[in-house]
Amino acid sequence: MLDYVFLDIFETFSRDEIKSFRRFILSPYFNRSSKVVKLFDQIIKYHPNYENSNLTKENLHKKVSPELAYNEITIRRLLFDLQNLTGKFARQLNFEKKPVENASFMTEEIGTRGAGKMFYKNVKAAHSKLDDLGYVNSETCLSRFKLETDQFYFGMINNKVNKKTFVESEAKRLIGGITYLISYFMLEAIKHNDVLLTYSRSFNVKHNEKVISEFINLFDFERLEIFMKKNSMIGNFILEVYLNALKTFLYFDNEFYYREFKKSLYKHMHQLSLNDNNFLFSKLEGYCILKAKNNSLARHYDNEVFGIYKTFLKEKYYETETNKYIAVDLYRNILLKVIKLKELSWLEDFIQNYGIHIHPKRKTDIVNFSYALLYFERNSFDESLGYLSRIKLDEFSYNLDVKNLYIRIYYERGNYDTAMASAKALRKFINENTMVSENMKAGQENFSKFMIKLINYHNTNSKTDIISLNQQIKKTSDFPGRDWLLNKTRTLDKPIRRAI
Repeated sequence: MLDYVFLDIFETFSRDEIKSFRRFILSPYFNRSSKVVKLFDQIIKYHPNYENSNLTKENLHKKVSPELAYNEITIRRLLFDLQNLTGKFARQLNFEKKPVENASFMTEEIGTRGAGKMFYKNVKAAHSKLDDLGYVNSETCLSRFKLETDQFYFGMINNKVNKKTFVESEAKRLIGGITYLISYFMLEAIKHNDVLLTYSRSFNVKHNEKVISEFINLFDFERLEIFMKKNSMIGNFILEVYLNALKTFLYFDNEFYYREFKKSLYKHMHQLSLNDNNFLFSKLEGYCILKAKNNSLARHYDNEVFGIYKTFLKEKYYETETNKYIAVDLYRNILLKVIKLKELSWLEDFIQNYGIHIHPKRKTDIVNFSYALLYFERNSFDESLGYLSRIKLDEFSYNLDVKNLYIRIYYERGNYDTAMASAKALRKFINENTMVSENMKAGQENFSKFMIKLINYHNTNSKTDIISLNQQIKKTSDFPGRDWLLNKTRTLDKPIRRAI
């Protein structure tokens, strides 16, 4: 079987892209080897599944050079050439998708040659392309910075300076370029520090949180905001939305900033890029999830985030410019939140309509888990167990969820010994695994602790006080399986209270 990294790219090729790639490698500008074309023609016959025992270097050599004895070095060179061409083709595809960057690179090249008329014509065309996008983001700010500064320095080198008004207009151009660069910095600094913070908290890497805090403290974002409102040449709405996002988490306990963030985002979402909407709606989601950990606020914020998820899905903000698949963490969050709200009909539609948008390599297991949860909520425990049995436990974020659900199914089926052993195994697993975040560890620890107590209620030797257990669970902030445990203890509590 052939083991080359370019096959991962081949797997993603559509029918049209296969044709385009063949035209690409037929071009003598990129490739002068007819044998590379023959090699591609043989490999692409296996599309889209290249894990075939017949796809070997020996068999390919026979097809490409039937008149020659097998030569390992020759076939490896051809495969290496094909791999390089695949990389160039991917780069070309990406380049063609970015007309603004395309124009910017052209402006830079023309500028080095001092071709004034063509330079200014291309600068004008690049600005028009930016205007036609219909949105502002950090990348457009960076592009405008490059255009303004390239134009300034081209003029300084190639144009005669004979009027003060010319100097003033050119200075204004450079100042404009600087404000675009500041806009780019502010947007990227807020975005990537937030991403790093979230990532570090998810996997319990505390050192990064200190670095982020020290970085944020270097800058006075409120003074930058005042400066940019006065001098910025872009629409201030994008800075407003991003700064509102920052304030929402800086002043977490004051819901006013969340409402301002949400209002500004919904007002301007159609003026923002797909990437920005993906990021910013994720921030709204994250705020609601954190707030919902407070039991007294949980119902309000659960419904709030459900509305955000509907917008996420309707507007396809789960996509980015480089990824058309729904992120597995977002899918999981929607799944668990809808289960909590008992919106089971909506959930079934969600699985059918959006399960197909999970990455193909992860889709099968996640969809199986989705149906396992759905059938569990409908008390169809055998069907739920059937879906669970099809899952390979190699997706870390779902691994604990699967273990959690198995334990609840064992309990519902009356397999208390198996449920007890599994609950203890879960507790051992989370305590020994250093990659489990503190939040995830606390949640699953609470579940296993209360689960063991619930199982002990059915043990005549060490019977649990079910009324006390119900109160303990109520006082504990949200964790996986909490609502189910509350329901179980409440159900067992009723006959006790009647007897009293």
